[in-house]
Amino acid sequence: MHHFTIGALALPGSTHISLGPRHPSQAGFISGTHELAGGLWRNIDIRIGYGHRAAEKLFEVRDYRTAIMLADRHDWLSAFTGELGVTLAVEQAMRLTPPPRVPWLRTVMAETARLHSHLGFLSHLSDDVWEPIERIRHALLAWSGNRVHPMLNRVGGLAADLPAGWALPLDDVRRVADRLEAGLSRTSRFRGLAVLDVDVCTGFGLSGPVARAAGLDLDRRASGYLVYADVFRPAPTRAEGDAHARFSVLVDELRTSADMLDVLLARAAAEPGEIAVRLARRLQVPEGEHWAELEAPWGIAGTLLVSRGGSTPWRLALRTPSFANLSALGHALEGTPETAIADAVASIGYSVGDADK
Repeated sequence: MHHFTIGALALPGSTHISLGPRHPSQAGFISGTHELAGGLWRNIDIRIGYGHRAAEKLFEVRDYRTAIMLADRHDWLSAFTGELGVTLAVEQAMRLTPPPRVPWLRTVMAETARLHSHLGFLSHLSDDVWEPIERIRHALLAWSGNRVHPMLNRVGGLAADLPAGWALPLDDVRRVADRLEAGLSRTSRFRGLAVLDVDVCTGFGLSGPVARAAGLDLDRRASGYLVYADVFRPAPTRAEGDAHARFSVLVDELRTSADMLDVLLARAAAEPGEIAVRLARRLQVPEGEHWAELEAPWGIAGTLLVSRGGSTPWRLALRTPSFANLSALGHALEGTPETAIADAVASIGYSVGDADK
């Protein structure tokens, strides 16, 4: 039996899998055990929970406004997605409809977060991604005042409108996507590696790029929440379910997100309007159970809100794609050559905070 670690911490006597100092996997820590037979990894046991911060328990003593800020903290690559999920659940429970401009701006931020996340995980393939990542972070700073945690959502709207002249490096993103696609086409390094087929994806509840790489046409955006009914452009699915297919899906989604953002930003600039609903100082959500879900960068993210009529949730539970992906990681690594473990891990994205909560 051999021990291994992935992330920021290397333990004595363990094999440390490093995907580079700037890769998203470095923010956090997971460990596990495996057996080695003929140079292949077998009987892998993944252990998570080292980053557990009791977020769902903390929600129970936060009012609904501060709960949104806490939800921003668990997926560091796509912080806006976390706050958006809780906001949509609360608005659904209150039967509250934000002004028409708000869904457009929220969709801008959701797709910006998707670009930021996908580029970060594609850094395993090339350092070319870091320039557009930095420019996206500067754009987030200009709008929200924070490079990583925007905290823009409010119940019934947004904290700030889109600044005049606000722009994203969409042409740079497309050029990086072209270079990444060309690089993938020239190598067989990822083909047949860490296969997750349709049955496995279904069994583990996988969604997002991992499922689409196996041929499952699952994308919550196709349901038309926010303004996706007007702008959604699906990326092609793959059938192989291997690391090559997963990286390819991420690259394709860079282009489709950039295309959607062209439309979204043009509409946002052309049609100004209100960005918030005036509400009481103390928010109370009617008693009941409510479920809201959206398409996070790595799959379906769900929020279960149970209210007993007070100003804090009785239960606020998160269903995160990172937890599902890490649940399937051991299965994906089964039979993988020891020399290819880092490539296999890099193709299955997760944020430790998103999994551990």
